[in-house]
This record gives sequence, structure tokens and C-alpha cells, in this order.
Amino acid sequence: MTNSNQPDPLTAEQTAADRQSLLELTRGLASLPLDKAAAAVETSATIAGVSLRAAIEFLRAVPAATEVLDPAMQRSWGELGRRLAMNEVDQAVAFFARGVDHLRTLPHDMLPTVFQLCTRQMALSTGIATHSFEVIPQIAKSINNSSVFQSILEIAAEIARRSARHSADFLSDAPTVNAALLSFKTQELTDEALSLTAAFAARAGGISADAWSALPAALAGLKTADAFRLLAQTREMIER
Repeated sequence: MTNSNQPDPLTAEQTAADRQSLLELTRGLASLPLDKAAAAVETSATIAGVSLRAAIEFLRAVPAATEVLDPAMQRSWGELGRRLAMNEVDQAVAFFARGVDHLRTLPHDMLPTVFQLCTRQMALSTGIATHSFEVIPQIAKSINNSSVFQSILEIAAEIARRSARHSADFLSDAPTVNAALLSFKTQELTDEALSLTAAFAARAGGISADAWSALPAALAGLKTADAFRLLAQTREMIER
């Protein structure tokens, strides 16, 4: 069995061929804007330190990816794949091959938070991070409110400082919780719930995911004024 923490066990011939492919793909970046080409070259070099195959796949995917990502995001995307390659090269190759086209549906200014969240998750669990990276656009579509989903992503990123699993649970519960909040037909209640959950996340980390998932049951049957009162009293309890 191959040691997953070691570079690809390639023969000398394979290594030479891959280096040639890497060189040719690097030359092919000349058509990109200078800042994006530079980011691609620098990032591919760091990936190649772990796996030439992953670096080659990254470079193959870069031209299409640059239509979605700016240079900083390119580096973040490459870093996610590099960390994957440290554990399983085939997963990293597949990760780059899938590209980032699925992120086109997200507002551009939301993408830095997506990468921040997934990078923090990746430090704790590569599987959870790659899953989040794939499903975030689907969750955003179900929420259908970019401002609300931006707040959800920021809270998930805060939770991910301590727990990848809880941050993933928080995300997966978001459509159900959001639907429960929308039933009150007031954006102010949604804002209050998000603010409360953010305070929970800053103070208690993963426990906030449990509080988030409990909101639909806790608010069920309440009048709007009572729902506001419950959230306010819970915030007061946290602050104390």
C-alpha cells in the first residue's frame, strides 16, 4: 500500500513525462492575464511538491477556473487540492478535474467566504471540506437570499475553527431552519436568529449548530412577538 503522505511513487519515465506535461501546460498559460497566470504557476509549483499528477490536473483546469476565480481564489482552490493530495492523490486529481464551474451561480463577493470555510474544514477533515465545496451552491439556491446565505456561510466558517462536522451540520440544516424563519414573514426575525447564532458560534463553537437545528421546533406555534422574545432572552442568557 502506498504511503498517502508521500509523493506519487512514479517511475523515472513517468516522472520525466509528467514534468514535460507540466512544462507544456505552464507555457499554455500565456493567454491568461498576467496576474492569473502568475497565480497559476506559483500554485502549481506548491502542488507539484506533493504530486505532479495533481499539479498537472490543476493546470489543465486553470483556464476555465479563471473565468470564475480571481488570483487569490485560485490560490485558495489550489491549496484545497494540495491538502487533499497530501492524503490521497487520486482524490486531489478528481477534485481539480471537477473544476469550479458549479460556483458560477454564487455572487462573486461570496466566494472568499466559501474558500475560508472550506480551508478551515480541510484542516480537520478533507472529506467534509470537499463535500461542502460541492454542495454549497445547492444550499445557496434553496435559501434564495444572498444576504442571508452570506451570514450563514460566515457563521459556518466560525464554527469550522473548532469543528468541521458541526459546521457541515449547520450548513445542511440551513434550508430547514430558513424555511421555519420565513414562515413568520418578517426579515427582522431571520436577522435576529442569525445574530443570535453568530453569538453562539463565537462563544461556544459547535454547540451553536445544535441550537440552530433546534430553532424550528423551538419557534413552532409561537406568535411573532413571542418568537422575538424567545430569541432575545436566549441572547441575554448567552451574554451572561
